[in-house]
Amino acid sequence: MDLVCNTFGILDRSAQADYADRPAYGFPDGSVTFREMRDRALDVAGGLAAQGVRPGDKVAVMMGNRREWFEVFFGLAALGAVCVPVNVLLAGPEIAHVCRDSGAQHLIVDDIAGRAAAQVGHRFDTVITVGDVEPLQGSRTCRYEDLTHGHHLPESHVGPALDDPFILYYGSGTTGLPKAAVHTHNGVMWNAASQIIGLSLTSDVRYDVVPSLSWAAGFHNLTLSLTWIGGYSQVRPSGGLTVDALVDGIERDRTTHIMLVPSLLRTLVTRPDLTKRLSESSLKWIVTGAEPVPREVVESVAAAMPGVDVCQGYGLSEFPSVVTVLQTNETKDHAGSAGRTLPFTTIAVRQGDGEIRPTGRGELLIRSPATMVGYYERPEQSAVALRDGWLNTGDLVDIDDAGFMTIVGRTKDLIISGGLNVYPKEVEDVIARVPGVREVAVVGVPHPRFGESPVAIVVCDQPFDTSVIEKVCAEQMASYKRPKKILVRSEPLPRNANAKLLKRELRPWAADLLSAADSME
Repeated sequence: MDLVCNTFGILDRSAQADYADRPAYGFPDGSVTFREMRDRALDVAGGLAAQGVRPGDKVAVMMGNRREWFEVFFGLAALGAVCVPVNVLLAGPEIAHVCRDSGAQHLIVDDIAGRAAAQVGHRFDTVITVGDVEPLQGSRTCRYEDLTHGHHLPESHVGPALDDPFILYYGSGTTGLPKAAVHTHNGVMWNAASQIIGLSLTSDVRYDVVPSLSWAAGFHNLTLSLTWIGGYSQVRPSGGLTVDALVDGIERDRTTHIMLVPSLLRTLVTRPDLTKRLSESSLKWIVTGAEPVPREVVESVAAAMPGVDVCQGYGLSEFPSVVTVLQTNETKDHAGSAGRTLPFTTIAVRQGDGEIRPTGRGELLIRSPATMVGYYERPEQSAVALRDGWLNTGDLVDIDDAGFMTIVGRTKDLIISGGLNVYPKEVEDVIARVPGVREVAVVGVPHPRFGESPVAIVVCDQPFDTSVIEKVCAEQMASYKRPKKILVRSEPLPRNANAKLLKRELRPWAADLLSAADSME
């Protein structure tokens, strides 16, 4: 069997190393070695083949974080089928879109996702159930325990090639229905290799896998890299994670590295009892990202946990999943930056005149062997995203002469007021530092004279005096950048299933609120 030069080979290499019988992954029901995971994945591959799954078939996977997800991930890689992760937080119509759009012929679903999957109405050739899941009507069903019993890939099986598609990652859908970024085995392996070098990973690293395995960050931020070199990944179950449970787990499992989204960091920094425990624990490194991170959040966490490196990173579902990282020793001179690129990646900006330059402000462009090969069955959108030989991200950034990148916002979020550019992230960073502000978003709303004007929407501690924000903005930024209105919300800002802010919902909300207020004057 030729299964080395593809994603499965990452695991197979460690399963044949002198550390093959060392714990590789931890789950609530115990740990699994590299060799055990490799053998289980091959059983899954053989069982799927026996159920009629063929190389190139699309297999939707809808499970919470659990051991079987790893077995399926590597099993699909060995078989040569295409993995289609489905976010378990999605509702029925959203799941149906992913399954229809990808053309998924088969589904693997667990008891966490079974109820939502039953509402999809999509016909699958085969449904594999993990745990206590009711069979889906109209589809042939097989229990996972039966799938992995006594089935093996034939010795003549030839695994997928490096350029074969392996995984379809559906994005957040912040501007409409999500589309899938197509990643080959080649791209997955380059992504993992870049992190080994760029993040100085070693076999001593013990990583806490907090993100959902259905997200690109789940497998592709450190987890596969550590699989390659013999490190350890402790996988947290999906849902219900509190900061107390997080800290308990870090102490119990001797975690050294972890990725935390900004919302968790914001909560953590309000608990000095927990940050003290983390400062005294095995934890050495925290990376945060998933959305532009207010400088105040990173600085507060770093100050609360001396001895723990707090890094800001930037990545995307189109890959690399980690494009840049700001190392702790770079924070003082480059506060607010998302850092410099990892190996095998080049960045540039497309400025307003359309020219591509290595430095300056503009749309972020990426070149890397890890980037997607296109959007699934969307040739026109793929051509736009990959034009001129670069991945065009849609993110607005500044790149300085030393290669440090600072995220300014999204191109679609740029506010042009009276012919002047207002970058929401710049305004949000100022407002986020105001005591009592828990969340902030700056959006553009129609203005009869200036075309549009910036409006700040804040979630604050109550009671709150918005004149404090007005005073800070007046002191720290030009008049055209200052919010013309400050709207206070009691409920959290809207986010999608991947916890990303939905400004497309805030713009009409703010416009309607201001229009109603004007009509009453």
